[in-house]
Amino acid sequence: MLVSISVLIIFILLSALWIGSSMFHKQQQTIGKIAQSEKEITDSLKTRIKRIEANHMIYPGFIWDDPTFAYNTARNEGPKYAVKTPFSLQALNVGQSDIQPFYYKVYINKKQYLTYESEIENSFLQFIGNFDFSFVVIYLFPLLIIIFSYNILSAEKEQGTWVLLKTSNQSIAQMMICRIGIRYLLFSVFFWMIVIPILISQIGTAFIFTPNWYWLMAFVSLYFAFWFALSLLINSFSMRSNVNAMVLIFIWLFTGIIVPNLLQIGLNKVYPIPSRIDMLSEERNAINKYFEKDGQDLTRDIFSSPKTQIRQASVVTPGMVYGYGVIVYKSQEIKDQATAVAEAKLYGQIQKQQEAIRKFQVLSPALMMQEELSALSGSHWHQFNQFSIEVDAFRKKTQQFYYPKMAYESTYRKFKVKDAEDIPQFKPGNYHDFSWINMKQTFLIYMGITFIFLLIGYRRLLKAI
Repeated sequence: MLVSISVLIIFILLSALWIGSSMFHKQQQTIGKIAQSEKEITDSLKTRIKRIEANHMIYPGFIWDDPTFAYNTARNEGPKYAVKTPFSLQALNVGQSDIQPFYYKVYINKKQYLTYESEIENSFLQFIGNFDFSFVVIYLFPLLIIIFSYNILSAEKEQGTWVLLKTSNQSIAQMMICRIGIRYLLFSVFFWMIVIPILISQIGTAFIFTPNWYWLMAFVSLYFAFWFALSLLINSFSMRSNVNAMVLIFIWLFTGIIVPNLLQIGLNKVYPIPSRIDMLSEERNAINKYFEKDGQDLTRDIFSSPKTQIRQASVVTPGMVYGYGVIVYKSQEIKDQATAVAEAKLYGQIQKQQEAIRKFQVLSPALMMQEELSALSGSHWHQFNQFSIEVDAFRKKTQQFYYPKMAYESTYRKFKVKDAEDIPQFKPGNYHDFSWINMKQTFLIYMGITFIFLLIGYRRLLKAI
């Protein structure tokens, strides 16, 4: 039995670590392609501008492709990518990083454009979730621990060796504590002896020197200790082995599945998240309200001037390009405000839900581990939200770069090579920081719970008959 379980543990860990590291490397490859693509686009942009300048500012192609117009560059080659660089420990906890965008192509007149390799996935597989390290640790390993420890006391009575134990000079309570302690040590040492070398071979050694890794090891080891201590406590009630197993499995189901789902249902009732249809309707109504009055006046003023009028029905003049640039400049801020109001409702409710989950995570060891591992691996919603906020700030910076160049007659067709070199670049932040979550408090709470389980179990075993 022990050999079979050990082989199963190795197979499960190998599979989970391979899946997580594969997704991590896939994101790294995509980011590499993005960097290469951006360099090629920028080089092409500068080459085209030089060619036009050498040809006395005559562009032989379609006017909307002329890169010396700031508005055209802002639409075509100008948009840059904002990338959320994955932290190496993301290989252990994929979380929602496979469905949360890890890069955006940022435009001045659109919120965000998104196209990335892992965008199209099997919806059923996403519903199930990823078979990664955290899934194995949180949901499968407690079952293996139950197999290891559910009958440390009851087996003695069922095998007829209980009388011998009672008549020996050894303390039964100390003996059971030693048994559970030895099994915990063997289980944990064996686990980390598998995980650490595989991780080093898959993602390198940089993660070992981060506080994220030390906290992750501490929480996983404490999680194992919690389930071993709980098994000791259940054994101390001197029930039959099958009853012990059923009680432990029920606790696993209740705390790992039922409690988190009930909590999620309750939070959705207290902090309901607006539907996507409601958000789109609000945005559309706000935008339409603007264009019904101010937008029409702006369009009439712009296109009634001699500068922007169409001379022939089939000809687009440079003044028309300038006119569209002014309209985008004037109207985009109104559109952004409308979008911000709708998004504030969505993200505000999600933020409240996340804060409530952190408060109630003590009710479920599985929920607690999911929160902590997600934070330590950089795949938590909070860290993705931080990335999203920085993308919005980068978009505003991009707008501030282009608007003065496309909204004035003196600059709307003077986009030069130096301007192409000065296009703002996104600078990613530290998305594996976990200072926003109180690790020490949660760790001490569960350490205290584990110690209480051991203490109660030990005191009951002292009175075992």
